[in-house]
Amino acid sequence: MVPSLLCFDELQVTDVFAAVALKGLLEVLSSEGTVMVMTSNRSPDELNSHGLHEDLFNHFVQSLKAACEPVEVSSGIDYRRLIFSSQSGGGLCLYHSPLGGAAEDGMQRLWRSMVPQASVGPTTINVMFGRRLQVPHASGGSAWFSFPELCARPLGAADYIAVARSFHTVFLSGVPAFTMQIRDQARRFITLVDELYNHRVRLVCSAQDRPERLFAGSGGSGGGEAILDLIDLESLQSETAAEGGKLRRNVLADGGVAPVGSSQKALQAAAHHYGGMEEKFAFRRAVSRLYEMQTHGYLGSRPRH
Repeated sequence: MVPSLLCFDELQVTDVFAAVALKGLLEVLSSEGTVMVMTSNRSPDELNSHGLHEDLFNHFVQSLKAACEPVEVSSGIDYRRLIFSSQSGGGLCLYHSPLGGAAEDGMQRLWRSMVPQASVGPTTINVMFGRRLQVPHASGGSAWFSFPELCARPLGAADYIAVARSFHTVFLSGVPAFTMQIRDQARRFITLVDELYNHRVRLVCSAQDRPERLFAGSGGSGGGEAILDLIDLESLQSETAAEGGKLRRNVLADGGVAPVGSSQKALQAAAHHYGGMEEKFAFRRAVSRLYEMQTHGYLGSRPRH
């Protein structure tokens, strides 16, 4: 049965294959009279921020505009930080900075007050396909990790989802200020924050600096374009390599294969066009979420375990 109303929250199109599939879906739903409502952090014309395969993306954008009327609601205000500022000075201190004895003492006091110490010990949790993740300190619905244990190892979204599903409170100690040399750890930290946020997990952490200064890069001040120091194009390169392998099929083409990956010159041009937009947005969203995760509204919305 075709739905009469379909809502997409936070629409994003990360590659041409998703664009082609979504184009077909939009056209079918539109022909059936389905009303579609979508939210996104990008206007339709900005969804292809890396500039690859513009012709195919443009077909998708035209179908999207035909199905939905774009309405811009941006105000330039970070309401998460606004709410945090209005609540400062009350409640628990969940974000401890800078790193040092005071931050560690604050974390330990909160850990002892919230978690029965007699039952604290190591455990493992299921991730997927029989893989398990070691948790060094856990008791009931609470767990304690050091930053290297979660973000300096080759872990990914599946691991962080498993953590978020297993614990209602996560203590994370020793978050550094990120530099180009540890940009992979920065990306893992962002993924971790995203999954904890999506599952409404309470995060207690100690960090080298305030959230907005964590992603400043080498010698940066935490604002403006210093965030560009942490641009990582590995995901873009991986996407192009997958296309070049001809392993993914165009779901709407009659027997054709997906577009072949771009040349190195085209990739470099796309990288220049990409301009760090996605990374900058991911960093800023993580900063915003770190502030919201300390507010009464967020803490009151988390599921009871």
